[in-house]
Amino acid sequence: MKKLFTILLITLLLFIAAGCSNNTTPANIHTVNATGTGKITAEPDTVELRLSIISEGKDKSIQQENALKVQKTIDAIIALGLSKEDLETQNLSFNPIYNWDQNKGQQLIGYRAENTLIVKTKDIDKAGAIADTAIKNGAEMVGNLNFTLSDEGKESFLEQAIEKAVVDAKKQVEFAANAANVKITGVQNINIIKESQSPPIYYDLMKAKAAGSEAAIDTPVIPEYTEYTVTVQATFVIE
Repeated sequence: MKKLFTILLITLLLFIAAGCSNNTTPANIHTVNATGTGKITAEPDTVELRLSIISEGKDKSIQQENALKVQKTIDAIIALGLSKEDLETQNLSFNPIYNWDQNKGQQLIGYRAENTLIVKTKDIDKAGAIADTAIKNGAEMVGNLNFTLSDEGKESFLEQAIEKAVVDAKKQVEFAANAANVKITGVQNINIIKESQSPPIYYDLMKAKAAGSEAAIDTPVIPEYTEYTVTVQATFVIE
């Protein structure tokens, strides 16, 4: 029994020794991080407008009146060739209107109903017509005219944007490596961040209409280009 215990003890010690001999500490890996940007400029393929239909009156029937104005606006926009899928209700509200009287205090004087519609379509040439039609059929406010790329449009430029971003990151590291007199030997990891940058175009259609500029309303305000950006965060190995 004592002999068996001795053999087991020796075997255990040899196993531990073998494990320690294989557990070598890897050489330190030196890295440098960089963030690269790939920006693509392209013609927009989507336009988005925000329409507000507002009604005010002395009793709650104003809500029904506003609903009719909303439906009239929707029907008129669809008649331009758009579909119901191009329209979305963003906000719906119905609130009392109060007036403060020094003698009587707060007095209920009426109600305000508001419905906000978002129109988003790839028929960008109809942007001016949509806005003009909305105003003629009951919309009190038209704004946030925003031209951008659709998801399909972004995907078509994805490969090109990623390539630009990686090249940008690599150039930065090459400059740093040359300055530090080190050599780039590989890439440890790359993290891709998809972004969309499309500066909104704000056009006050109500002011244009008040100024009598009907031609400006009928003419879409289209930016020369929109931007699609991809960012990469890369770690390069150096020695």
